[in-house]
Amino acid sequence: MNQVASGCIIMMLGALSAGCVTPAPGADDVTITNNPADVSACTAVGKIDAEALISLDRHVAQNEAVGFSANVILNTGRGGVAYRCGKAAVPSE
Repeated sequence: MNQVASGCIIMMLGALSAGCVTPAPGADDVTITNNPADVSACTAVGKIDAEALISLDRHVAQNEAVGFSANVILNTGRGGVAYRCGKAAVPSE
């Protein structure tokens, strides 16, 4: 039983530390959407790792998008696609 409890504690600590990502400059300006219509007038610029999108901290995915100079992420359910959209095309959160 002690091994099970120790394993649970280690997993909880890992999950908590995953939520402590420092946002890259501009990451807070990256919007995440599930609606393909939101990016229909935008340019796809890269793929976002599925693990980044399921992270407890949304800054993981937003930091990846900043690396592509993207301002919107389309969550496809199996990862994401980073898009560069004009200001008028950026969906509201």
